[in-house]
Amino acid sequence: MTPFKTWLARAGLALGLIGCAALPATAQQADLIKEVKARGTLKVGMAESPPWQSPNPQSGQYEGFNVDLAKRVADIMGVKLEIVSATWATLVPGLEAKQYDVVFANLFATPQRALIVNFTEPYSTYGFHVVVNTNSKVKSVSELNSPDVTFVGMSGTVEESYPKELYPQAKVRGLATDNVANWIGEVANGQADAAFIDPGTLRILKAKSPALDRRLRVLNGEDALVKPVGLAYAVRPEDGHMLQFLNTFIRDFVRNGEHVTLRDKWFDQLAKR
Repeated sequence: MTPFKTWLARAGLALGLIGCAALPATAQQADLIKEVKARGTLKVGMAESPPWQSPNPQSGQYEGFNVDLAKRVADIMGVKLEIVSATWATLVPGLEAKQYDVVFANLFATPQRALIVNFTEPYSTYGFHVVVNTNSKVKSVSELNSPDVTFVGMSGTVEESYPKELYPQAKVRGLATDNVANWIGEVANGQADAAFIDPGTLRILKAKSPALDRRLRVLNGEDALVKPVGLAYAVRPEDGHMLQFLNTFIRDFVRNGEHVTLRDKWFDQLAKR
């Protein structure tokens, strides 16, 4: 090939690459938001987890924290909301298979899951309070890593494993029960020194057992939860516009403090049941 022909071939290749790069993203892939608006329906995947999202015992219709937010999102988009019921095992595969547009659930935003889906910014945080007996000499979480401290938690759960991980010098006793009042009750009665409990469950426990609540003291507030993890929604990796829209919605929602007010409302309703 002559030098001129070589230059011409390279120039043609370069122009071709420039032409490909110049194509707008909307020409290369569909915009999910436009698709949802054209369809007139926002399809969201949910798996049962009260009070975040679950069927109402009487009507069978989904209700809860994330249902309220999904309705707000659909209203902003000017479309109807359609909830597609899934299980926790099928929730992410269903998103990949395009059975719904977005997952609206209390998903833990973990690095492992982020290999498969794009997570929104967290709309809430899940973590743990550490509770001790009201008369306990332990005044802060910094005093928990001691052989003189005995944790109690349900066997086989993170409430049993996390104390072992974070406070290796402390003792940990697992109980074969699925009733949180049983092992938290041991702390209230002085049979154990400390226990892990998430804010929502603690709120329900307080509502159901005011006397039990008076015998417990929380060492760390919601601004200092142990083992915090973000709760987020999930979209497919290619749906960048939808991700940006949901992040903007979540920032506004969290900035106004509505995430705490709405969460407490639904946990209070669950406690009444």
